[in-house]
Amino acid sequence: EISVAGAGLLKFVNAVMGYCAVAKDIKPKREMVARLEKNFYVAKRDLEKIQRELESLEVTLKELGRKYEDSMNKKRQLAEEAEVMQRRLVAADKLINGLSSEKVRWQEELAELRRQRVQLLGDCLLGSAFLSYCGAFNHEFRQQMVQENWKKDLQARGVPVNEEFNLQRLLTNEVEISKWTSEGLPPDELSLQNGVLTTQAKNFPLCIDPQQQALSWILKREANNGLKVCTFNDPDFLKQLELAIKYGFPCLFRDVDEYIDPVIDNVLEKNIREVGTRRFVVLGDKEVDYDPNFRLYLNSKLSNPKYSPSVFGKSKIINYTVTLKGLEDQLLSVIVGYERKELEEQREQLIQETSLNKGLLKDLEDTLLRELASSTGNMLDNAELVQTLENTKTKATEVEEKLLLAETTAREINEIRDGYRPAAMRGAVLFFVL
Repeated sequence: EISVAGAGLLKFVNAVMGYCAVAKDIKPKREMVARLEKNFYVAKRDLEKIQRELESLEVTLKELGRKYEDSMNKKRQLAEEAEVMQRRLVAADKLINGLSSEKVRWQEELAELRRQRVQLLGDCLLGSAFLSYCGAFNHEFRQQMVQENWKKDLQARGVPVNEEFNLQRLLTNEVEISKWTSEGLPPDELSLQNGVLTTQAKNFPLCIDPQQQALSWILKREANNGLKVCTFNDPDFLKQLELAIKYGFPCLFRDVDEYIDPVIDNVLEKNIREVGTRRFVVLGDKEVDYDPNFRLYLNSKLSNPKYSPSVFGKSKIINYTVTLKGLEDQLLSVIVGYERKELEEQREQLIQETSLNKGLLKDLEDTLLRELASSTGNMLDNAELVQTLENTKTKATEVEEKLLLAETTAREINEIRDGYRPAAMRGAVLFFVL
């Protein structure tokens, strides 16, 4: 028979043996798990530490990236500024080189303008008095009125006036005078004064012109402007005048005697009427639209005409009667043209070229000053201004060289022409004696 106690003991022993066998197999695994858990926690701590370091490195990297971007932006900005500065340096060099030659002249002109500003009142009084009252008189009487009477009276009254008052310098300039000379106006002082009166007087000019100096000058001056030439004896003179008034052409009445047809009185007096935007003048029984570019000249061959006060009030009477010096210069040109035709042609061509070059030089200077005055912002950043300055100075230098060459050539030509001057002087003296 089986013992119950033994069976229980057997089961207990088997269970203990099974436990031992299992415990023997499980223990290394538990030790490995504990070891692995320990390693896990160590690794986890290391990971957290590394992650914290990584986060710190990422923050540092972002900061370095931002600093890098700032540095690159600053580098680009500095490069752009360096480029701008280099461009400004080049522009400044061009401006300095371009304007250095003008500095002395501009300083002298500024000082002269400041001096003239003080004397402008008396100069303007003399100039306006000359334009108003001196046109009909000869050169000697004009000089007496302006220099001896009016100027001294102004000085006595304490009015500032230029001691060396010169009408041409006040009312015109060298470029304009050169242009007149190239158009055939004699260069003597009387003729230049008459040129000023003809171009700047308020009223239309009536030229006392026995030697036809004014006629020749006006014909040449207005040749390219559609000049209408007629006399009061022409049957269609009113039609010619009407066309000139309407379309802004110059009109010249030649061979005018002491009688002036009253039909043109409204034109002479500039009785211009306005209705709305329309401007017109009454010519005879017609209303003719008035163009502001219209110019009227009257020319008389009479040496001593007697005009009524009303004619003096309507027009500007200008005495073009030739002086001894003026006639001498004209006769010299005629003699040289006959004896040395090629020399006179060269001289006339030189006068034309000089006039054109002086006009071009003045235009270039005006362009330069206008560009400088209208420049906004930093002048060195205005590439167009610098380029314009460079081109202007290049052209101005070329023109100045041409003018210097022309001056030398003109001197040589005048030396040759002076050889014929005694003959011209005798002719002029003979004319005035007769």
